[in-house]
Amino acid sequence: MSLKFDYDPKVIAREGAVFKLDEGLEYPETKNVPGLPAGSGKRRMIATPPTGARLVGVHALTLKPGEESVLHSHPLSEEVIVCVKGTAEITLGNKVHEFKPGYVLYAPAGVPHGKMRVIGNEEVLVIGTQAPADTRMYRIAGYDF
Repeated sequence: MSLKFDYDPKVIAREGAVFKLDEGLEYPETKNVPGLPAGSGKRRMIATPPTGARLVGVHALTLKPGEESVLHSHPLSEEVIVCVKGTAEITLGNKVHEFKPGYVLYAPAGVPHGKMRVIGNEEVLVIGTQAPADTRMYRIAGYDF
């Protein structure tokens, strides 16, 4: 895993940026920290405090068949997740929902969500955003900003 990010977060904070999802900063695994996003798959921090954003946290998650994320919550942040590609099951509270392109999940602060599991043979791509950014996620991952 590489924690390399080819952009200057201070410049992004001042001027903004346009870059591809794959250029986002890789989010290191935090599977041993209860309540935080974890599981298998590829996570990228797109517009987050470590990459220059201040008030939001935007992430991309790609899951291949057989991979899944864990149930987690953000005590002080709302989260919206948009399914871009593939089909999955996703949990919100104590209910499991089908999640496919064009579907949007909204999780109020403190409500458990995630536990995404790929259905079928196509990888799943979702984009999630929290407001305000859940800064504890980044600090636990080793980022100081």
